[in-house]
Amino acid sequence: MSGAADRTRRLQPPKMYMVESEHRVLDQLEGTIRLARGSLCVLQEGGARRSRGDQLWVKVLDLSSVVKLDRQVLLDVPADLASLLEPISDAEARFQLFIRPQQLQRLAALPLGAEVCVKLGQSGELAEAVLRYRGTLASGSSAVYFGVQLKGRAAGQGNSNGSYKGHQLFHCPEACAVFVAASRLVLRSSSRTSNHGNVGTEAAGHHGNSQSAILPRTADSAPSLAPMLQCGSLGSKEQKQSSPQQAPPLPAFSVSPEQRPPNPRLLLSPSHCSPPPLAPPSPTTTNQSRRPPRPPCTTRAEGGGDHAEEAGLEAGLEVGSLVEVDDPPLYGVIRWVGQVSGVLGPVAGLELDQDLGSATDGSFRGDRYFRCPANKALFVKLRNCRRDSRFPAPETPANQVERCNSIAFAEWGSERVQDPTPPLCGEEARARYSGRKRGIQGHLNSCYLDACLFSVFSCCSALDSVLFSPSGPQDGPNSSHTQELLRCDIVNPLRRYGYVCASKTMALRRLLEAESSDPGFTHQEKDPEEFLNNLFQLLRVEPLLKIRLGSLQTQECHLYQLFPPPALPLPPGSSLAPPPALPLPPGSSPRPAVRVSTVQALLETSFLHAGLKFAEAPSCLLLLMPRFGKDYKMYDTIIPSLSLDITDLLDHTLRLCSICQSVAEWECHLCYKDHDITPGCIKQYCHICNTQVHSHRKRVSHRPESLSVPKGPWAGPVQGTRQRLALFAVTCIQTSHYVSFVKHGALPTDWLFFDSMADREGGENGFNVPQVTPCPEVSRYLSLSEEELGTLDPASLHGSARRLLCDAYMCLYHCPELGLYK
Repeated sequence: MSGAADRTRRLQPPKMYMVESEHRVLDQLEGTIRLARGSLCVLQEGGARRSRGDQLWVKVLDLSSVVKLDRQVLLDVPADLASLLEPISDAEARFQLFIRPQQLQRLAALPLGAEVCVKLGQSGELAEAVLRYRGTLASGSSAVYFGVQLKGRAAGQGNSNGSYKGHQLFHCPEACAVFVAASRLVLRSSSRTSNHGNVGTEAAGHHGNSQSAILPRTADSAPSLAPMLQCGSLGSKEQKQSSPQQAPPLPAFSVSPEQRPPNPRLLLSPSHCSPPPLAPPSPTTTNQSRRPPRPPCTTRAEGGGDHAEEAGLEAGLEVGSLVEVDDPPLYGVIRWVGQVSGVLGPVAGLELDQDLGSATDGSFRGDRYFRCPANKALFVKLRNCRRDSRFPAPETPANQVERCNSIAFAEWGSERVQDPTPPLCGEEARARYSGRKRGIQGHLNSCYLDACLFSVFSCCSALDSVLFSPSGPQDGPNSSHTQELLRCDIVNPLRRYGYVCASKTMALRRLLEAESSDPGFTHQEKDPEEFLNNLFQLLRVEPLLKIRLGSLQTQECHLYQLFPPPALPLPPGSSLAPPPALPLPPGSSPRPAVRVSTVQALLETSFLHAGLKFAEAPSCLLLLMPRFGKDYKMYDTIIPSLSLDITDLLDHTLRLCSICQSVAEWECHLCYKDHDITPGCIKQYCHICNTQVHSHRKRVSHRPESLSVPKGPWAGPVQGTRQRLALFAVTCIQTSHYVSFVKHGALPTDWLFFDSMADREGGENGFNVPQVTPCPEVSRYLSLSEEELGTLDPASLHGSARRLLCDAYMCLYHCPELGLYK
C-alpha cells in the first residue's frame, strides 16, 4: 500500500502557492530576498515535513531560489490554474489575473478558432487575432501558452508561422503567429458567454442557432449538418434527423494543435447534400491527377469559405493520410481527392474504420471514385479533415535557416542602430566585448562570416568606407540594402552594445545567396575569402590591392594568398645551407624540427619568387596564410608580425641600398637568404655595391634585376620613410571552425579572443552562445624571434597562444594614415 501511495504522490502535480503581498526573507547565502506580490512558489518535495510550525520550504519560480516562508503570506493556487499562471513573467499581472479566476476559466475553456485580442509589444497595443493553439511549448513543461494567428492590420507583425523551436504547432502565413501567456489575451464580446457553465460549448455558444453542428456517430444515422456530403444516390435512404446536442466542454490542457472544433462557416449547406448529377470520371484519371492545386491563402471563397483556414487544415494531407472528421470523431484514410460539382473547394473520399449506415462502397450518386467495402466510404470537404489524433504527427526536421525568424530567437535578438558608431579601443573595448553572449552569435555554419566581421569591424575602422560609400546607378538592387543591413544591424550594434544576434547575419547571408546564386551561403561551410570577395563585389568596393607583375598591367584584388617558393637544393658549404645539427645525447631521439616563419618573411619571399610589386601602398592588407585545406600546413608555427614593412615591395619608390644606404638601383632574389649580407632583409644595392657583392665567387651566377628609381638628384646616403602596416586582427581555423584574435589597443597585451560558438544552450535545436575573452598572454609569444619560437614545442604553448600561432588563416593589416585618403 505504501508503494502505491508513493506512486500516486509522484503522479500528482506539485503544490503551488502565490505570495499574497510584498515580502522580504533573509537567506544566509543570498542575504535579503525581496518577493513581489504575485510571485509563484512551488512546494519542495518533503517541504511540509521538514518545516516547523506555520512555515513551508518553497521554490520561488521567478528567482529560482528555495526559501522558507510563513503560510500566512501564501495563497493556495488550484492545480487547474497554476499552469496558466506560470508563463506570466510580470508578478503583478499574474496576481491581478489570479484574483479573477472566472477570467482564467474562460480562457481555459475558450475553443480553438475563437476571436480574441492580443497585447503586442511593450506598449500592449491590442491586435485582432484568432486562437489556434493552447498547450505547452516544451516537453516536460507544465506552462500553458496560447498560440494565436494575427489578422487585420496586425498580420505580418508576428514572429513565426505557427512553429516553435522546430515543431509545427499550427499552420498560418509567415510572421502571423505569436505565442503568449494568458495575461496577454483579451476576450472579445463574441468570445464571452452569459452562462459560465457552458463556456466550453460550441455552436450554441457562438452562433445562437438551435441546431448543433456535432452529432453522435451511430451505425444507422449520418450527420446532417456536419461537414460531410450526403453519401449514396438521391432517394436511396431517408435522412434521419437527430436531436440537437451540445458538444462536451473542451478540456483546458488536452488540446492538440490540429484538433479544431467544427466551424459552422465551413459546413455544407443543405443544398450541398443534394448536388446535381456528377459527370462520370475519366477512366484514365488517377487519384493524383484528380487532386486540384491548393487554393491561394489570400483569397476568400464564395459563400464565406476561408481559404487561409483551408490551406492550414490541408497541410500535409494527401491520398493515404490517416484522418478524422467530426466530433465525436470518425476515423478513416483518404482514398481520393478531387473536385465535386456543386461543392466549393477540394473534396476527400474517406474509407472509414467502421461501418456507417449512410456510407457507400466508394461511389457518389452512381459515379465511382474508389473501391472499398460497403458502408465505409464517406465524402467530406478536405479542409474539414484533420490528422488522426490517435497517432503522433510525423516529425518534420526543423529548417535551421528559417529558425532565425522563429519566436525562439526573440530572446537572443539584438537592436538596430542607425547612428554612426565608431570602433572601440583600449579598456572601453575590453569592457564592452568581454564576456558571455558577446560578439556575433553563430548559427548553422556561420563561423566563417562571424569571425570575419568581428575581425574587420569590432576595433578597427580600416574598412568603414564600405559602410558609407554612396551607391551608383550601376549598383544592383541588393547593394544599398546590403550596405544598410551591414551598417545598421551588424556593425553599429556590435560597437554600441557588444552583441549581434544570428538573425541579422542570416539576413546578410540570404542577400549574398540571392546575389551570387550560391545556395550554400545560408547553411554550408564557406571560407572567409569567399565571403569577403562576394560581399565586396556586391557592395562594389574599390579593390584594396593593386599588384603589378614586372612591366605587365596592374592586377586588382581584395586579398592576397601567400605562396612561398619551394625549397631548392643547396650546394655543400653554401652560406644558404642550414648549419649542421648538434650531436644528441646517447639514447635520446631527435625531436622533429619545428617549421617557423613570420608573416613579414612569407610576404617578402612570396613577392620575390613571383616577381610582384605593389603598384601603390595599400591602406588595408588582408593576407591568407600558406595552408591548404583544414589539415595541411606548410609551417607548424607562423608568427603574425605586429608591424609589416612593405617599403621594399613597392614599385617605383625610393629604396635604400642594403649596404651603404644610398639609392638602390638593383635587386637580387637569390641573395635574399644569404645571411652574410644584412640577414632578414630584401637585398637591394646601389650600382657600386651591386658590382662588389656579385664579384664574389659564390654569387657570380646571380642575375640581379634593375629597379625603377624615381627621378631626383640622388647622391650618397639618403633618408627615406619606411612604409609600415600594423596588425589589427588574425582569423584562425581549427577543425573547420573559425575564430578571431583582435588587437583592441596600443598596449602589447591588448588582445581579445572571439568565438561565435563558444557555448551552446539546448540540444539539436538549441542556440549557440558567442563569447569574447581577453588574452593578454599572447603578447609574450608574439615578441619571440623565429629562433626562440623554433626551440619551443607547439604542444607546450598556452591554449590561446597555440591557436594564434599554429592555426592562423588570415592576418589583417592596416595603415591609419593611408586610410584617410582611401
